[in-house]
Amino acid sequence: MHFKKISLWLLSFFCLISLSYLGLSNRQSSSNSTTIDFFNQKPEVAESYQHLAKLYQKSHPNIKIKVTTVGNSNGASALQAKFISGDAPDLVMLGGLPEVDRYHNRLISLDNMAIQKKIIPSLKSGGRIYGKILGIPVDLEGYGWSYNKAVFRKAGIDVKQIHDYASFKAAVQKIASQEKQLHLSGIFAFNGADTASISSFSAQFLSQAYHNNLTKAYHSQNLDWQYSKQMKAYTDLIKKYNVQPILSVRYDASVEDLFFNGKVAMVPQGNWIIPTLDGLKKNFTKDNLGMLPYYVKGRSKIMTGSSWYIGITNEHPAKEKAAKAFLNWMYTSTASENVIVNEMRYVPATINFPLSKLPDPVSKEIYKIGTSKQASVPVHKQFPNGFSQEVIGPNMQRYFANKMSWQNFIDQTSRKYNQLRQIQGGK
Repeated sequence: MHFKKISLWLLSFFCLISLSYLGLSNRQSSSNSTTIDFFNQKPEVAESYQHLAKLYQKSHPNIKIKVTTVGNSNGASALQAKFISGDAPDLVMLGGLPEVDRYHNRLISLDNMAIQKKIIPSLKSGGRIYGKILGIPVDLEGYGWSYNKAVFRKAGIDVKQIHDYASFKAAVQKIASQEKQLHLSGIFAFNGADTASISSFSAQFLSQAYHNNLTKAYHSQNLDWQYSKQMKAYTDLIKKYNVQPILSVRYDASVEDLFFNGKVAMVPQGNWIIPTLDGLKKNFTKDNLGMLPYYVKGRSKIMTGSSWYIGITNEHPAKEKAAKAFLNWMYTSTASENVIVNEMRYVPATINFPLSKLPDPVSKEIYKIGTSKQASVPVHKQFPNGFSQEVIGPNMQRYFANKMSWQNFIDQTSRKYNQLRQIQGGK
């Protein structure tokens, strides 16, 4: 009996020692771990960023990636609130130079990161301000007319014959002449209710003056209306052949119903609609999606750029090295590449990416154009804060509704642009 008591006492003692050691070990492991807060403004890829975080944590057990997502026009205000409250994230997704500028004193320079050598050159100026690169482009996007191949095929449209505005207009008119037979609700599904779409549409005609230099566009005090005639021609074509009422057409319905179901021939969108379309029907993009450019100043290629840039804040110096390592991993690792290309359906913002790894023809076309000497970058993300939502969007809506003349549209939009630049800076 005495022996049993001693044995039980020794067993309890060693268990206590073991538990104490494990507790100490766990505390040490916990104290050595680092949490990187990543603020994401793209809700449609929130799950994919969570997937990337888990993948990274598997191979880096002492690093935790916490992804916070706020988007749908609320991201900018939510991010600002985090900085004001003293709860600034470590990695931030920023929407163009206005946001990069707003936080430039709270971002570290990324000039010396090795990944800079791999970034597509035409995209770099979207993250550069005051002589420093403060943001790395999230992806490469193509902007133009997304067309439904099935509708074009039924209408007898040969895309190879479309090479300028005149032939584009002729194709539109040919489809319109068969509207009833094709069971169309309109030729276009331009979502006039969405000021962001109006803003990106305007960039097709307002970007040429800046020669792919987004920093120059951001510093510009005035808009360049050199191609306003072409802009008016396209706008009037949209007014005539769009689903009506145009101001009631919203983004989700235009893509998920009108375009996907073949009720229209075209939507003025880019490759960001690919995940939605393929989510509705597997391989829809591969079989049924094509893209046409806006023909401006002889341009025959779609515009390519990046709407979002990722920066690293200087709020937590002890975390900067870990934040850089994660950012570098996202752009260089095979595991990350698979998620970004096949799950997010991003076109990579890096050079020398194998075309064979891109899963659909549109993505391949965008990459070829975006990495070529013919690349043309849109400037709408460099407009002053509030310009898209409060100025050019509402003014274009007034023109669509015949409540504003074209000349008044130009005059009032120009005046407000200049006022916002004077107030906000960007000089």
